[in-house]
Parts: sequence; C-alpha cells; structure tokens
Amino acid sequence: MNRKALLIALACTVAMFLSACGGGGGHTTPPATPTISITTAPAAMLEINGSTPVAATVANDSTNAGVDWTCTPTGSCGSFNPAHTASGASTTYTAPSASGMVTITADATAMSSVTATAGVTVNPIASASSLTGTYTYYANGYDSGGAPISVVGSVILDGTGDITGGEQDYFDLTSPTPTIITGDPITATTGSYTVGDDGRGSITITPTTAPASTLSFTVVNNNHALIIEFDANATSSGALDLQTAPTSVPLMGNVFASYDVADGFVFGGVVTSDGTSTFTIGEGDDDFDGVPSYDFAVTGTFTPPDPAGRGTMTLVDPNYGTLAFDYFVVGPEAFRLIETDGNSGNFFLAGSMFGQGTTSGAFSAASLTGSYVFGQQGLEDLGIGFYGAAGQFTTDATSTFTAGVTDINEGDGTPVLAGALTGDTYTVDATGYGSVQLLGTTTDTLANFGAYLVDPTLNVVDPNNTAGVAGAVMLDLDVNNLGQGFVVPQTASPTFAGNYAIIKDAQYSTDGTTVQTFDLVGQVVSDGVSMVTGTVDENDIFNTGLNPSVTFSSTYTLDTTNPGRSTSTVVINGGTADNVSSYTATSSLVVDVNMDSTATAFGIVGLGTLQQQQ
Repeated sequence: MNRKALLIALACTVAMFLSACGGGGGHTTPPATPTISITTAPAAMLEINGSTPVAATVANDSTNAGVDWTCTPTGSCGSFNPAHTASGASTTYTAPSASGMVTITADATAMSSVTATAGVTVNPIASASSLTGTYTYYANGYDSGGAPISVVGSVILDGTGDITGGEQDYFDLTSPTPTIITGDPITATTGSYTVGDDGRGSITITPTTAPASTLSFTVVNNNHALIIEFDANATSSGALDLQTAPTSVPLMGNVFASYDVADGFVFGGVVTSDGTSTFTIGEGDDDFDGVPSYDFAVTGTFTPPDPAGRGTMTLVDPNYGTLAFDYFVVGPEAFRLIETDGNSGNFFLAGSMFGQGTTSGAFSAASLTGSYVFGQQGLEDLGIGFYGAAGQFTTDATSTFTAGVTDINEGDGTPVLAGALTGDTYTVDATGYGSVQLLGTTTDTLANFGAYLVDPTLNVVDPNNTAGVAGAVMLDLDVNNLGQGFVVPQTASPTFAGNYAIIKDAQYSTDGTTVQTFDLVGQVVSDGVSMVTGTVDENDIFNTGLNPSVTFSSTYTLDTTNPGRSTSTVVINGGTADNVSSYTATSSLVVDVNMDSTATAFGIVGLGTLQQQQ
C-alpha cells in the first residue's frame, strides 16, 4: 500500500462516525435532549377543591408527544383535566378536599425523566380560629316527640375550640305544658367546637337549665355559618352569625317577620323606632289559622341588650294583644326574635327583625326594581301538610311582574313546575310595607303575601355579608296557607361553581297522616356544569336517626327557557333520587325546593339554600 492510500485509510478509521469515506464530506450533530418548563404557573395558594390552570412547554421534542401531569402526595393531591396535554396547552388542576402542600409535576411524554415542578399550598376553608368572638344563633324545629322547639341565643367562641360563655332563650312545646326558659347562661367549662378543612364542624352547647344540644354546622365565612341540631333530642335548622355590634338597638325603620308553626300563626310588618325604647305606629299583617288581617297599626317597646346581646321587646298586634319577645343582636340592623310569653295564652313565635337604614320612610314601588329570587315555606291547608316554594320574578318598578316563574310543592300530588308569574302585581308604600298578589291559577292557590323591604345595603340571608344586598322578608297570608320567606336580588348571569355550604329543612309523610321531619347541613362542590357532590350531616330523627358525614350528589340541568332556574335529581346517602328545583340568585346564593309528592302520602316538602363559602 502506498503512502497516500495509507493516510486515507487512517483518516477514515479516526473519523468513521463523523465523515463519509470515499463518498464526499458531511457532518451530523446528535439530537438535543428534550427540556420542559412550566410556562403557565398554577396559583401559589388554593382553597380545598379549588381549581387553577397550569401549562408546560417541551423543547427539543421532534415527536411532539406533549406533557403528562401528576402530583404528590399520590392519591391525595388532587386531579388534572386533562391529565395529558400538548406542549404549551393548559390543563385544569383541582385541589384535593384536604389542606396541605402539593407538588405538581409536568413530565415530558417523550422522555418521562425530564420534568418540571410547581408547588401549591392548599388551604382549608375554615378552622377553629375562623370562628372567634360572640355569635348569635337561632334554630327552629321539632323535639323527638314531634313538638315544635325554638332556640335563640349567643355563644362565645375563643378561636381554639372552647366555649367561654353565652346565654340563650328556649321553648319546647311538649304536651301538656310547654317549657319556656329565658336568660339561660351557657356553661363555659363544658362546651366546645371543632371545624374541619371543608368548614363542617360541631358545637356542643350546655345551658344551665335547658337541655344540652349538639349542633352540626358548615362555615360560609368567618361571620356566618349554617346550623342544625344534631342529637337524639331534636332536629332543627338555623344560622350562626357574628355579633358585630352587640350593643345595638333598633333604629329608624325596621321590618319583622315571625312564624308559629304550632298554632298556625304569622305576624309581621314595619315599625319605626325612636332609638331609645319605643316603636311608634307601624303597619302590620297577621294570619291565624287561615284568618288573615292586613295593614293594621303596630306599636311596641324594647330595652337595650345585656352583655350577651340579649334584650326584650314587645309588639302589639291589635287583633291578639301584646306579644312579648326576647331578641339577640347580630349587628346594627339584624336581630333574632323569640316569643317568651306563651304560657300566658299567647303564641310561640320565632323570627327576625331587620333595619331599613337611611331609606326608612323613602321607599316606593321603584324600590323593588329588577329581578329577584324568593324562597317560602309554611303550613298547607292549615292541617297536617306543609309546603315549599321558590321562584324568580322581574318587576316593572311600578306595580307588575313582567316576567317570572315559581316551583311549588304543597304535598298534594300536583307540584307546580315553572308556574308563570307574569302579570301578577305588587305594592310598596313609603314605609317599605308592601304586598304581593298572585292570581293563584299558576301557583296552586298561593295568592296573598306581605312583603316588607329592608335596608338596600343589607343581606337578609347573611346579615354581615355585603354581597347580595337589598330585598325583603315575606309572609304568606292566605286562607288555606300561611308561612314565611325572603326575597333577594338576582344578578345577571350568575355562576354556580366552587365550594358551597348547604342546608335543608324538610318534612315528609309515608302514610298521609303522620308528618316526619329531617334537617341536613353540609359542604358540597359544584363543577359549574351539571354536578354537585359533597358530604352532609342529616338528622332524620323520626326515621333513620342521626346520619353523620353521608354522601350528597346532584345532577342538574339548566332551564334555558327560564335562565336562573334549574332542575335536578338529588341522592343522599345512596337513597332514592329526589326531584329538586333551584333558583340561582347570585353566584353566592342558590335557593332550592323539593318537588316530590303524591296525593295520598306526600314526599319530601322542603326548602333549602346553598351559600358559597368565602
């Protein structure tokens, strides 16, 4: 081999993977390793069950295989929808139902060892420290023997799970002699409370004289929770609200609505306070056992509250005399009422009083302008039956409903689904005293209501909340039915997604003669499309007893003909599906009513709300 040929052979040997021998020159660079980076970072903090978009981009991936999404701790870190995305495309990460630290990992599908991570802190909705201070609470329901009970009081929560004091008023209408206990101190050394990550919790209250009670609750916000009694003694439902101004007395104009289920009596209206001790002449309505009376003069008196926020009050109904109440303060325009003179032959009323603020004396029909949602429940045919109703309406700001529908279940086998309210009428005078007149042909004979307008800056469902303000309290004043409810504004195109506290007060009968009651409270999550799932405590005291932490699931369908309305099937604890109609007032409030009944044995007749947790 000559020298030239040898040099060529050596060159080929040295560069055999980099050069082409004998066939010309060329150079090939090995493919670069894929890399991945988080290009849309998730929210650094989420509430449990909360969602956030997240995206990652893969570079140097000639296969365009995309991204696989996982998280840790495995099995309790949440979920992704979808769990695989194209490079640069977003997925939705949903946090778990328990608090903690989660690590989100994006894997390059083409090479799973290539990853990028991001951390998310999942916070609880509430904790024991969320509830700190003096809270006013009320609950109305039935004891284990079927007798009506009511309680109104205040309780001091120390922020660590202990109760350090309080006071309550209570009545239980057990035969033959009702029990009425007023000004009953709450024992500080035995009461306690707990709060879970989802806002569900329990309070044990031990008054000095009245029976001890256990309440299940769900926190809506630090100032407001929904409660039911959850023990073998009784079942009831109500609310717990922070006393933001415990020394308050009623000022200027005030509306009130009260209901006595035992005697079949409602009483409400508008009164004006002198700010010291007296209610001057107002306007009121009542309905006792199907004998309604409208627009009569109401007067009364009141005393300042004690350190627990408890004061006394009288309201004079010219048809039935002076009715004595105790009240507990929530804030400067919110008071919970309980009648305390039942043993003297009067009634057993429970209800609320709300202020009218600077609008007092300046209301008109125009004060009820726009769209509203209402909820109403009470006695049907003034006998064994109960009814529930919910709906929505729009006014012309003068006298007429220009649109609206309602769902009504009177337990008589013929529930009303989306009964038309167009053309029905209303009135409002300068004091905020008003009325609603339904034709009755599309509302299962429900026709006559008193409506009493509150301060336009006040939320009647959550008095310390500045969202969903304005509205009214309402009484049913019919010959065959009576009851109480509320009216709240409806916003345009409200959403229904996220974490909600849920409460329901319901009655049912399996034989058409014996009424049974259950109450539930819990926490649910709406996907904003069609599904609601969660966990509730149900007190079905007369049938299955206490049912703690049972499943709740609902599949709902939006009513495209009547935006704001939806229908759903609800399953609790794996039981029979119930039909429910719902009305979304705001993104923070949904009102629903059960719609199952038969002519011989009514199904569930109940009213409830879902309130967005904040």
